Amino acid sequence: MKLLALLDRMLATMETGVIVLFSSAALGLGVMQVVLRYVFNTGFSWTEAGFVSLTIWAMLFGGSRAVRDGVHVRVDVLAMHLPRTYARLLELIGMLTSLSLCAFFFYGGLQYVRFVHQLGIADIETGMSDAVTYAIVPIAMAAFVLRYVLLIVEWWRSPDKLPVHDPGKAAGGV
Repeated sequence: MKLLALLDRMLATMETGVIVLFSSAALGLGVMQVVLRYVFNTGFSWTEAGFVSLTIWAMLFGGSRAVRDGVHVRVDVLAMHLPRTYARLLELIGMLTSLSLCAFFFYGGLQYVRFVHQLGIADIETGMSDAVTYAIVPIAMAAFVLRYVLLIVEWWRSPDKLPVHDPGKAAGGV
């Protein structure tokens, strides 16, 4: 199972790198546009589209990373009131459902990117192909799928290691 740990570390490194790179680039674009607009009374028409795309891309990889760290949004009200055995089973069902949804979004995202690529549509502000812009969906969903597969394998091997809601812990506690 060292292979799974290696895959987890590689994916975490990639997620962190993408989050830092895209967030920094978005911040740089935003600051540049503000300075250009308010200091020099000029700017670029494409910076808003670039800023939004980079921010969305960073957030999608942040979501994948949140799955790894056990802090991704989930509804666990029912699990808080069930015995631990049933809560763990409910967690497995939740992970399988999330995996299925992410796999569906991966497939749908691929189909949409192919469709947009065939149409040859480009963003009017950036001039970049919409297929490139929307390619983040299947790429990010692939990261989510890998995350959920790793979580399910870990759950199967040792369910007590996964973050299961513990009503005794303070909110936000580790």
